[in-house]
Amino acid sequence: MLNSSGHSGQAHPFLEQALDFSQQISDDFYAVDALHMLAIISPPDQSLDLNLRAVQLAESSGQERARNWLGSLYNNTGWSYHDKGDYASALDIFEKAEAWQRSHGRVSETRIAVWTVARTLRSLGRVAAALSKQMALKDEFTSAGEADGFVLEEIAECLLALRREGEAQSYFKKAYEILSQDDWFTEHEATRLERIKKLGNID
Repeated sequence: MLNSSGHSGQAHPFLEQALDFSQQISDDFYAVDALHMLAIISPPDQSLDLNLRAVQLAESSGQERARNWLGSLYNNTGWSYHDKGDYASALDIFEKAEAWQRSHGRVSETRIAVWTVARTLRSLGRVAAALSKQMALKDEFTSAGEADGFVLEEIAECLLALRREGEAQSYFKKAYEILSQDDWFTEHEATRLERIKKLGNID
């Protein structure tokens, strides 16, 4: 509650206590949960270390509830690496996330994991490979009668990087039509949304 209301500094000691108590009673689920929350509210370098501790605990745990954290943990750790510019390490762990989600039959989460793999490929300069994965995702959504603004945005970014500006504009426009309806995105990603609008040549 403290973290959600913008008081993460005050939340820190309670999460530390939760971690200590969970370890005392050998409840790996809550220990991983506490590490995961501490990672969210900590500076980047500390966040990565905490995420790696959580991953190690979850992977080694004999408690299924603790192991069920792995999909989320791989995702969070991948973004910690990505934010540091360590794209190779980010790709490795995002690929682990994709394999984990797929093996557990989680369709929506698998799509997100594929998206993160493709996003990191773009960061690594492997733009054609990134575009191929995002196009496959788009086709999967289309087959389900759906469309995803983030996938469309990434397709546009890949096309732009490949200097296919005309095609990129069309996808930026489609992405804007969806993402501009997302209340969270419009509130927290206003600059990004404005860029999408501009590149989509939307008045």
